[in-house]
Amino acid sequence: MSDSVPVPDAETTEPVVQAVRPHAELLTHSLDESQKLPLSQAPVQVPLRIIAVRAGKSLEKRMISLGMPLGTEVEILYRRGHSVVLVVGSSRIALGSGMVGKIMVEVI
Repeated sequence: MSDSVPVPDAETTEPVVQAVRPHAELLTHSLDESQKLPLSQAPVQVPLRIIAVRAGKSLEKRMISLGMPLGTEVEILYRRGHSVVLVVGSSRIALGSGMVGKIMVEVI
């Protein structure tokens, strides 16, 4: 007599699914991938709309605190290296290369 635990058949076991919060859940909505481009590749002095953020909660909170939630219209005033200065309403906001690569925009 052995003390082994019986292993269920592969056909009768159900996969274990764990709920995971996808990145940028609050700021992202589904669009055709061809419409999106990272802010780092967006043209200068052209009206843009923030359509997605590919990052975690900390960047979401930072963008909201800067007044740039999903749907905000922005414009790149100029680039300095990989960083940009944005016009958001009547404000100017400088963003470093780390943030710029994670923000997806569309040309308006």
